Amino acid sequence: MMLRLLIVEDQPAVREVVAEIAAELDTGGADSGVEVMQVPSLADARMALCSEQWQGMITDMSLGDGNALEMIAQLRTEGVAVPPVILMSGFLTAARMAQAVDLGIEHVLSKPFSPDVLLECLNKLFCSDVQSEQPSNRVARSSDRLLPEMFDMDRRLGLVYRMFEEMPAHHDVSEICASALGLAIEVVHADGGYLALFERQSQQLVQVAADGMASAVGSCHLDDTCFQALINGHDELLQAGVDGMGGVCWPGKQEASFVAVPVRLQGVAVGVLCLLRPGEVPLKSETRQILGLLVKKLDTLLDNRAVHAALAANMRETLIALVRSLEARDRYTRDHSARVGTLSAILAQDLGLDSDHVDLIRTGGLLHDIGKCGVPDSVLLKPGRYTDQEFAIMKAHPAIGDNILANMDTMVRERQMLRHHHERFDGYGYPDRLAGEDIPFDARIVCAADAIDAMTTHRVYRMARPLSFCLEQLKANSGTQFDPRVVEVAIAAIERGDVRTQAEASHQPDGVMPLSALISVKTEVRKYA
Repeated sequence: MMLRLLIVEDQPAVREVVAEIAAELDTGGADSGVEVMQVPSLADARMALCSEQWQGMITDMSLGDGNALEMIAQLRTEGVAVPPVILMSGFLTAARMAQAVDLGIEHVLSKPFSPDVLLECLNKLFCSDVQSEQPSNRVARSSDRLLPEMFDMDRRLGLVYRMFEEMPAHHDVSEICASALGLAIEVVHADGGYLALFERQSQQLVQVAADGMASAVGSCHLDDTCFQALINGHDELLQAGVDGMGGVCWPGKQEASFVAVPVRLQGVAVGVLCLLRPGEVPLKSETRQILGLLVKKLDTLLDNRAVHAALAANMRETLIALVRSLEARDRYTRDHSARVGTLSAILAQDLGLDSDHVDLIRTGGLLHDIGKCGVPDSVLLKPGRYTDQEFAIMKAHPAIGDNILANMDTMVRERQMLRHHHERFDGYGYPDRLAGEDIPFDARIVCAADAIDAMTTHRVYRMARPLSFCLEQLKANSGTQFDPRVVEVAIAAIERGDVRTQAEASHQPDGVMPLSALISVKTEVRKYA
């Protein structure tokens, strides 16, 4: 019987040598043999596996178009038969090794390996036990001598490719640093490490990404480390363990060996990348070159992120200024958005959200009514009751706000708050009539904060309601208009004094309307949208 093997490898020289070794497998019998097919990508491998039957597959883990383990997992989900697999990898993280075990990968070969090791794996998979235990009579080829060198070159090329293709250019700083740390660990075959940024004012190093540092605190003073020369620009590389003595890589954490390099932003040291127990000390020159390239790529990404963040901050301030100018036209909604932003942040914090998420919701609250810039003054500033047509115009402001932010890729989550802060938990809100958990959680928070501020501040048609009325409305509309979880923290915020009515703030008794408001009041009118 002919044994059909699929070889998946994106480096042609490595692929050819692996194919030659696989073709030497002795399956026994006059009519038997090995048929080898080579493919350079996961896309080609997927096509071959879906269209033909194979007895085995030899594949590199990381290829130009993805990861082999991810492809195997996806194929099995789709019901495609995947043959026994021999996985080749230059470096396998603990997470990837666990994934390989879960997928039932038969053999994992760590590059570089000798041809005899590959043949032994093939024998165990496809030949009888007797044959697999027999010594190999294989005649060495001239290409065998080059195989380890080709594997090493393949690994270096793969790492360089991943630096430019996998590192997340548009994510936050912590994600960028975590990605860089993961690649750096692979570059030097380290057991772990961390990336710490330097706060120059406090002279603190703060870990923003770490692997294998669970027992260490997340920040320390620069003077308590051995990295002063790296931060001050005097050294480009620190290697501990060259003489076998090791050193302290972080206050309270001794390691047999570690290497550290400065992280730079526009040529100025802004942090340290430290790698624990690397596979080689001192580092080889080619390893240092790849590590240096990684740090330069990180410099570029951090610089781009800094510019991106500055532009996003400027855009945010411009939008907030637009909201303030919009509210300045109406004395009764002046500072409404600022108060909604503040209260939204209080509710978000009480709900246990992290500080970044709280700031995001504060911004959503500040901008929630920006769509009213598209509502005509004749409707927006009307002191009397809205007609059905006017109310329909007013109800368009969430969608208008969504459209204003539509092309701002830094404000995707803020857009959701703008669009959905008038949805109701029971599904009878607008503009999309979403209900329950389908409404973005952030928008449910802003919805409650918006309603609380509307009830506790003066409007042209009524005075601010007392807090007792606000509490009654929250309780009565929990589960219908409002998310019960948000209502719970809102009631707690009111009861501890975080919310004041406008009458309290201006020292006016509840129910006493200013003369200017009395003059403009007509009859009981529909609440502002």
